[in-house]
Amino acid sequence: MSETPAEKLKQWVKVKSGITVLELQKLLGEPNYPAFYSFVAELLTEGKLIPVKASGQNGRVPSLANKYRIIKPREDYTDCLEPIRRLEPTLNIAAYLQKPEVYVRHREILEGLSRYLWYRAHLLEQPMSRKERSFSVWGKEKLIDEQFALLREVFRFNGLSENLLNYYDTPEPFFEYVHERSLPGTLLVIENKDTWFTLRKLLRETGKNCLAGTSVQALIYGEGNKITKPKALENYAQEMFGREVLSKGNFLYFGDLDYEGIRLYYRTQKSNPALNLRPFQALYKNMLHLAEARDLPPSPDRRELKVKVEEFGRLLGLEPDEDRLFFLQQGLYIPQEILNYQVLAALLE
Repeated sequence: MSETPAEKLKQWVKVKSGITVLELQKLLGEPNYPAFYSFVAELLTEGKLIPVKASGQNGRVPSLANKYRIIKPREDYTDCLEPIRRLEPTLNIAAYLQKPEVYVRHREILEGLSRYLWYRAHLLEQPMSRKERSFSVWGKEKLIDEQFALLREVFRFNGLSENLLNYYDTPEPFFEYVHERSLPGTLLVIENKDTWFTLRKLLRETGKNCLAGTSVQALIYGEGNKITKPKALENYAQEMFGREVLSKGNFLYFGDLDYEGIRLYYRTQKSNPALNLRPFQALYKNMLHLAEARDLPPSPDRRELKVKVEEFGRLLGLEPDEDRLFFLQQGLYIPQEILNYQVLAALLE
């Protein structure tokens, strides 16, 4: 269905508030001048255009102004009023009712925050890393980073302290954290910095290192593709624990549940053939369990080529008929930050 002249003007005014008569004729796509004149006359009658008198006339019969000012239509915010009234009372409902256009600008951040305050406010009592909190509130682990300026604006408008979200930043880490050097032991390779930092924080704070039933001696931050360099993990492990770690050590991997996370696991495994590297089943299964009640975010990586999804599922101990990794084919993923500070703390013994 083709757009009406008014709809075409509505798109134009998003870029420019004025339009010449030649631009207008091209925009409306009407080469026949009498028909074009009728369109313009209708827009003038409806108050959608005002001629700029100083621009003069175009010299044609009947004549039109050489330039027009487009009257931007008033936005209808009726549909916003009920969602505003349903916001959690801590938020500035009265101000949003008076300025619904601000609600529209704040909507994504505001609605996620409101749901969290209604149903999960108790989770704010304990800290999480920045990305863990971001995923916990909005289902997007990078929202705080990507929309930080808008987030601050929302907090100021609602009179909220920026400390409300109770998250900690994760500075650039060292490559590893060794909890104890006894062998045989488990060395856990972690794909993302926030999860590595949170686990290190918990091990230090609690003194515990039995994670989901497995005693963990060292946490290794994968640093993206660094962990996939030839023998990078083998050489590190030998330097820190001695050569016997190759035969006595237990190596586990934990990353995002997306195509890239699975690829990183297999590339790390291939680059370190002397190690028996396996996915940390218990953590991945916890991710899948927690994701059942969530709307998953779209994956930034849609490349499916040469990814052994079914084989990876078997390594996680999933039955083939469970199809619990189907979300990958839908272009969705589970970031490992879904296992946040509180979740990981509960998995420590």
